[in-house]
Formats: sequence, structure tokens, C-alpha cells
Amino acid sequence: MQPISLGSELIASAPADLVRIILRATDKQVSERAIGDPAGREDFVISSDALNYWRVAWRCSVEWETPILDPAIATEVKVGISTAREYDPDDFESALQATSARARLPFGWTSLELAWQRTKRGPIRLLSPDLANRKLPTNIAGIAYYLQLHQGEEPILLPIDQLRSLLEQRKIVVSGAVQRLVEAGIVAYSNKNYHTGKAREFRFVGIEGEHFEKAAPASS
Repeated sequence: MQPISLGSELIASAPADLVRIILRATDKQVSERAIGDPAGREDFVISSDALNYWRVAWRCSVEWETPILDPAIATEVKVGISTAREYDPDDFESALQATSARARLPFGWTSLELAWQRTKRGPIRLLSPDLANRKLPTNIAGIAYYLQLHQGEEPILLPIDQLRSLLEQRKIVVSGAVQRLVEAGIVAYSNKNYHTGKAREFRFVGIEGEHFEKAAPASS
């Protein structure tokens, strides 16, 4: 199994490591909920184990650029969780089925981080002469594009501080790049009556073929 980092000091190099990370995440969630009812606690544990399995599987598939978690690894992880928790394996399979569509984000990533990973693997190219081949505006536009795909009809956030950290850029430069995308009609303010103190919301409104086109990923 290809080693993968899932966060601070969370390095997995074998399916058993993925099992350990999933169980630890669930235990933390259970502790935070402090459920007093034993039956309710048991239900929460198995549902959390199942959901955390899907989140970890999603993260691995993105990192490894595979459509799904390798079946052999998936089987070992499921068996490992069932053994550690003393679940009937078929019961856990049912819990997995019930939670298969509930994961909103891969394990350890924010929506911004997921959009950035998708941008790197499926970049776009801006067609405006003022923005074509401009690295930072193109990267932010890609992030906005994938955020909008993830959010559907809901507005997206482009927090300058988080973008600055993610893209390793100066805050003022990131802010200016976002404004350039607005002026080019690629992203738009969701609410023009914006008041400071609240995160500004945007929508990706660029039209493929007019404002942008899909590009080949850069060679590694």
C-alpha cells in the first residue's frame, strides 16, 4: 500500500494504519458527544465508524488518483474495524450501505482543500487575454469552479486568508486576483449588499468555451 499522510502525525502505510485512524476519529467524536444512553452510544459508534470509513476511502482515492479504494485494502480495513469493535461483519456492511452517500468531505480536508486537489488534477485554462496563463488567478478560478460543483446551487466562499495559506501567496495578491476574476465575469458576488463582519459569498459563473476551458494536468 502506498503510504499516505492523513494529517498531523497520521501516516498510514498499511490497512491496519487506516483502521487505527478511523477508530481514533470515531472515539474522539463519541467522547465529544458524551452520549449517556448505551443503545444510542452503540448506534453512534457504528454509524461513525462507517462514515469515517467512507471519508478515509474518499481521501485515499483522491490522493492515489483511483476511482475507488483498492478492493483488497477495503476488505482489510472493513475486517479490521469489525474485529476491533466486535461487529458482525454483515452488520457493519449494512452500516456502510446506509452511510455510503453521507460523507461530505474526504477525511482531514476542508472543502477548499478538496477543491485545490481537484484543481491540480483537473486544471482549467482561462481564456481572457488579461488572465490567460496567469498562474494565481487560474488556480483560484479552478478552486472556485470545483467549489461550485461541490456546493451545487449554494454560494461558495473564497476566504482570502485560507487561500493565501493554501497557495502560499501574499494576502493582498490573493485579494487582487479574486477581484480580477470578478471583473472578468468568472466569479460573481452572491450578494452585492455586502456588510463587513460576514464572510463574502460568491458564485462561479464562468462559461466553458467562453471564459475557460479544461486543460491537461501538469506533468509531475
